[in-house]
Amino acid sequence: MAARAFKKALIGDIGLWDLLEETRPRGSLRQLVQSLDYLHMNSALLAPYDKDYPLVESRELVPPFDAPLIEYKQLPAFSMVALDRELSYQDEGFQYDQMHPRGGAGGRTVAALNRQTLRNRLPRNLVPRMERALGRGGPSPVRRYVQLLPLLMQMDRGHVIARDPNGVFFLAGIFASFPSDLDGEIKRFGRQVGKFVKGDNQLYADNRLFVYTFLMEQLGFPICGERHTSAALFARRLSRRRENFVVKVLGHSDRAITTLTSHGSRRNLPRVEKAALLAAGGLSQDAQRTLREGGFFVDKRRKVVLVRVHYTQHAYHPDNVLEDRALSVSAQEVIHPETGEALSGLDVLGLGQDRMLMLNDIVRGEFSGSIVFQGTERVEGTADTPSRLKFLAAWLRKNRHILADYSPEHFERCARVVSSYLNEPKHRREFQRNRQTYQQVREALRSLRAAHRLRLLEKLVTNRADAFGRQLKHVQILIILVHVVSQEGEEMLAKHPRQLRKLLHICEKYLKNPYLRRRYLNKPPTNTIEREVRGHHAMLSKLVQRFQDEL
Repeated sequence: MAARAFKKALIGDIGLWDLLEETRPRGSLRQLVQSLDYLHMNSALLAPYDKDYPLVESRELVPPFDAPLIEYKQLPAFSMVALDRELSYQDEGFQYDQMHPRGGAGGRTVAALNRQTLRNRLPRNLVPRMERALGRGGPSPVRRYVQLLPLLMQMDRGHVIARDPNGVFFLAGIFASFPSDLDGEIKRFGRQVGKFVKGDNQLYADNRLFVYTFLMEQLGFPICGERHTSAALFARRLSRRRENFVVKVLGHSDRAITTLTSHGSRRNLPRVEKAALLAAGGLSQDAQRTLREGGFFVDKRRKVVLVRVHYTQHAYHPDNVLEDRALSVSAQEVIHPETGEALSGLDVLGLGQDRMLMLNDIVRGEFSGSIVFQGTERVEGTADTPSRLKFLAAWLRKNRHILADYSPEHFERCARVVSSYLNEPKHRREFQRNRQTYQQVREALRSLRAAHRLRLLEKLVTNRADAFGRQLKHVQILIILVHVVSQEGEEMLAKHPRQLRKLLHICEKYLKNPYLRRRYLNKPPTNTIEREVRGHHAMLSKLVQRFQDEL
């Protein structure tokens, strides 16, 4: 067995590996999740790491996620579900080969039966390894699971952990197929959010990809392989049934362990976390010194760290300004490979980096990173015009949610960098040769500008403050909204009706402000300010009603 990491990690007051070696360890689901986190990071990420390990790039852990393009068959992969209860074999709603809990008078018979079940499902070349690991013992106790995990990660299907009749967690099943019902989930979710209507096939065709993408993104994945899809949709199903559970999945392509759990979940959706190995070379010298002196580097030369990322899910609503945002990063931690300590406060994913500097490097052809264009092509660097345009189109989409929340001045500086490049006369001939990609960049920039403008108005209405944090009076906010709708409504109606609908939703939200109605509208005005508020409120109401009638 490979060298063990997390030798100083504690689960409660007990060392991780001491706990896992106990014959019948007890504990809560939370302690199980913590133990499995360490165990899986050890066996699936740290154990196979070497100088040629394909590190995850930070962009791969930032939503929206790119579809994987390369499979690393030499690396481990697995899927697993742990349920905080006993199993009822026939009633579970998913298929697996049953493993029996150890104990009782027939202990040897049970152990032999479990070994035979495992032997039947393992690839034949791995059976001798299983025999050496188990001897005459059974595979179901936790300490045997630790030894079997490298073999379980060679199986195409999942494994199951549950409690035995005495409340002890054990390996309760192997060769599990988690139900995905992808067709049903897409259609149910699409009708729930108003994207599908029964009998309207064209509407279904127009919106199916958006619904599919949003559904998977909420659960931490792009549209990808069966292993990830089934694990994600099974976790969603368990959440609806209010089960206490943890689902874990690692594919050959993503190199990141994704955890979906009911512990700490919200909105009837499982909580999403990912753990992966990536390079921290982009951090400041002070941050790298902290990692080095604290012993957080897995590989000091390559500056490799083990990172855990926590995500926040966003509910869908057609009037959301960032309509396609299903998931965002809420926290990131560097995990110590010995103690398991989680170090927060470092921006390993580069979310706080100045995007304007990155944009300058991209348009100058000096950016050396990679990105996935249209989910099918990996673009390396920006050395020539075709690569630069593809990189820009994909990069603007990837960073849309971050850029849309910038201050007006910072956003305009970023937009100006892109516009200056797109309008540069010396590139005109090259742009003509790559006209389709060029137009995609222009459309991405236009859409980004609209999203930024609407986000400013949304924040104005929600916070009653401008982009600089200055508090505004109700009459000032009403004047701004009246100006925007009256000046831009006609053009948005003709060219961008979806954006107009979002603008009208923002205005409606403010028109229904309880304090505004109680303070200024439910009684006759007594001074100039009150009369101005009522007048602009009436004007905005008429504009909103007019454009709603025309949409």
